[in-house]
Amino acid sequence: MRRFLRPRVGTLLSILLVLAPTLARAQDRIAVLSEPGTPVVAIQVLVATGPADEPEGKAGLAYLAARSVTAPLRATLDSLGAHLAVDAQKDAISFTLTAAPDAWKDASRSLLVALFRDPPEADVVQRERAAIRQELLARQSNPADAVTRAMDAAFYGPDHPWARPTVGDPASVAALSPDDVESFLRAFFTADRTVVAVVGPVEDREVRNHLSEFMELRGPLRFTPLPPHPAEEPVSEDYNSVTTWTVVSYGFPPDADLEALRFIAQLAADELSFSPSRQGIYNSRGEVISRMGGGEVRLEVVTAPEEARDWAKRMIALVDQVAGGSTMDEIFRVRLRRYRGERLRALAAPEDRARELARRLLVTGKGGTLVPDLDELSRERLRAAVRSLTPPTTVFLGPKRNEAG
Repeated sequence: MRRFLRPRVGTLLSILLVLAPTLARAQDRIAVLSEPGTPVVAIQVLVATGPADEPEGKAGLAYLAARSVTAPLRATLDSLGAHLAVDAQKDAISFTLTAAPDAWKDASRSLLVALFRDPPEADVVQRERAAIRQELLARQSNPADAVTRAMDAAFYGPDHPWARPTVGDPASVAALSPDDVESFLRAFFTADRTVVAVVGPVEDREVRNHLSEFMELRGPLRFTPLPPHPAEEPVSEDYNSVTTWTVVSYGFPPDADLEALRFIAQLAADELSFSPSRQGIYNSRGEVISRMGGGEVRLEVVTAPEEARDWAKRMIALVDQVAGGSTMDEIFRVRLRRYRGERLRALAAPEDRARELARRLLVTGKGGTLVPDLDELSRERLRAAVRSLTPPTTVFLGPKRNEAG
């Protein structure tokens, strides 16, 4: 097992997180994937704003602003046969728009005018605020949400803006006003914080000519993420449940090999899933979260409280093991073949491809092809990817009184 030198690696990651966005921000702002046979046009708009721009005590303001400014569009988009989804992420607000090839220009024009030009309506803000608050109240007893909040605080540090709930909490959302929303929209929903990806039966020049009415095609992106300050010791959160949620999270730098890390996360999740030899695991998953300035590999298991500490140790050891050379070549090839299939399936829908293309544009400043680099995934690439990871941050969410020491 590796011996982690947290202060040295953490300092290096902090430097990378501060410098990389600055060095890479002279970037394309629009990416187009022309697909003549695709029946719809998928448009992904990412506005680089979120908790880092919200004033103290106003968590959820970015998401409320996004919901409020797009709610009046629903009738117009319905008449065009278009669909819009809004999602809050740590480093951006995401707008996913799908429309027929003959309606995508009108639909996208309506969205971009709403984002950059239309003032919010006070009654709409109040209605969306009430709806979001009810959604949050309904999720308060969800341990999956609770463990995500706990890991965010542990991984980024309690004073980091990304440690706050991305969509706020019932109390903070209830305190937001229409004036708060209007001020936030005017300051942060701007073209110089925006990237757009378009996928479908469209031409590159056509898309760029259309979008140039609303934004620059190239230029620096006005957003710089703050470096995290992970907890150096495991964090335990007392929670009223009969099981314990154990999460181990590794940070990675902006230039990390994402395909190798995704493969590692899948291999680890396979080794953590329920089986006759692992009957103490009730649920498990592994995911790679890409964000501006870097990201995380998160591994999660749900077990009996008395087994949580042992499973945390196994999870940390497992990251090294799945990238090692102990797996037989034929088994490795079978697992790689399965990974290829799942990655391609994850990009099956045009909106999925638009999301990934826009995320890549936001993080790296480049579009490029979406065909994953899967043929050359080797053990050496996995080992190099593991070496790029920071020391793990561990969180336990469950009944403390029953945990083994």
